[in-house]
Amino acid sequence: MSISAQQTGQKKGQKKIAIIGAGCAGWSLAARADQLSASRIELFKKQDNHASHSWGFWQMPWLLDAVSQTRKKWNKWQIITHNGCAEHHSATHPYCSLQSDVWIKSCSQKFLSAKTQTSITEVPVRKTEKNRVITSEDKSDFDVIYDSRPPVADTNILLQHFRGLEIRAAKPVFNPEVAILMDFRVSQENGIHFMYVLGYDEYTALVESTFFSLSPHHDEVYEAAIREYLNTVFHLDDFEIIHSESGVIPMGRVSRVDSNPFLLAIGSNAGTIRPSSGYAFSFIQKQIEQFTSQNTNPKSPHKKYDLWMDSVFLSVLKSNPEKAPNLFLKLAKYLSGDAFARFLSGDAKITDYAFVIYSMPKWLFICHAFKVIVGSQKRTTR
Repeated sequence: MSISAQQTGQKKGQKKIAIIGAGCAGWSLAARADQLSASRIELFKKQDNHASHSWGFWQMPWLLDAVSQTRKKWNKWQIITHNGCAEHHSATHPYCSLQSDVWIKSCSQKFLSAKTQTSITEVPVRKTEKNRVITSEDKSDFDVIYDSRPPVADTNILLQHFRGLEIRAAKPVFNPEVAILMDFRVSQENGIHFMYVLGYDEYTALVESTFFSLSPHHDEVYEAAIREYLNTVFHLDDFEIIHSESGVIPMGRVSRVDSNPFLLAIGSNAGTIRPSSGYAFSFIQKQIEQFTSQNTNPKSPHKKYDLWMDSVFLSVLKSNPEKAPNLFLKLAKYLSGDAFARFLSGDAKITDYAFVIYSMPKWLFICHAFKVIVGSQKRTTR
C-alpha cells in the first residue's frame, strides 16, 4: 500500500531518495524533505503501530523544534542512592520529555506537505541490492538510500533494558518540579538497577524500572520492582495504569544491519546511541542537522574522545556492577547542572571533562583504560 502526496512547487533536484525505516531517525529525516534536493522521496515503513514512548533529552541549540513540542520540562533533576542524593538545576538546559507519537505526527505532516514529491510505502523491505530497494511487492532504483533500521549489537555487551508504567495515583504523591533520573534504592540482584520517575503533575508520573545487564528480563520483573518501589518510597499501592512502554538499548559496539555499501546509515544504525547512557534522540537530531545543513553524508555525532571515555566507563560497570550507584552519584555531585547536561548531550567543555575525570576513582579507571586499549588493538589486528 502506498500513500502519496505530490505538490506542484518547483523541484530542487532530480535525485530519487529512499528512507528505509520509520522510527525516530527515519521520520526526523523525512521531515526535512525540502532540504534534501530531491525530485522524489519515498519512505519505507512496516504496517505496524508503534506504542508511544517518552523520549528524554536536555534542551540544546539543535533541539529547538523538539523542545517546542515537549510534554513537560524540568529545571531540576536528581540522582539518588542509599548513600545520598545529587540535585541539579539548570535554567539553560532543562530536562525534556517528548512523546514519540507527537514527534512522528509532526514529522509526517512536514513530509507529506513538502514541495518535493513524497510517498510512504507501507511494505517491509525484503533486501537491498546496490541502489535498489526490494520489497515483497516491488523493486525500485534510487540515487540515495538512507537506512535507519535498527543495528546489530555485538554479543556480550551491556544492554539497557526497561519497562515503564505511566500511572495516575489516587493521592498527590509526585513532585512535578523535579525529575528523578536515577534512583538506585532498589534491588541490585538482577543487574545494575534504578528507577526513572518523571512527575507530570502531583498525581501522574512515568515510572520506569531500568537495568544495565547482559540480557533483558520478563515483564513481571520490571512491574514487580515498580510496585515495590512505589509502595516503599511513595507509600503508594493504589493507582491506575494509563499505558506501558518498554525497550532494549545496546550500550556498546553496533554494526550496520545491512552491509550494502551503497546505503547511508542514519540513527542508531549509524551509532547515534550514546553508549554510556543509552540516550539517542538528541544525537539523532544532531546528526541529521549536521549532514542536511552541510549537504554531506551522515557521520557519527559523537566525539571520538567521548566514545573512548564511554568504553572505559562501560568496562568498569561491566566488571564492577556493585560500584555503579556511587559512580553515578559522584559524577553528578562533581558536575553542575549545566555541565552534566552538556556532558551527556555530547557538548562538553574542557572544564566539564576535567571534573568528570577528577570525580572517578583513578586507579580503577586507569586499569580499565588499559584493558580497552588492548581490546581495541586486538580488534584492529584481526
